[in-house]
Amino acid sequence: MTTLPDIERLIARELTRHGACTLERLVQQLRTCTWNQVFMAVDILSRRGAIILRPLPRFQYLVSLASTGSNGVRHVVPITAANKSLGIAAIDQVMNTEGCR
Repeated sequence: MTTLPDIERLIARELTRHGACTLERLVQQLRTCTWNQVFMAVDILSRRGAIILRPLPRFQYLVSLASTGSNGVRHVVPITAANKSLGIAAIDQVMNTEGCR
């Protein structure tokens, strides 16, 4: 049985080798995995920021690796203390500070 971390590695390898593709194509390429397994792994990788999902026409999605360089998409969150805004920080920094990773 293929484990979730195995599927995540397969997805990363596929996107590294062939570049961005639709979710449907990714499922077709990963023949040892079910659609549900791929969907779950894509959901997790997307929430972690490892991959990016972009909507396409006709209810499809383009799946691509997230950029690791300084031009990558980063989610930001406000930093507040006692109802006073302290600015924003990359979510990775906040999660590392709070021990969420």
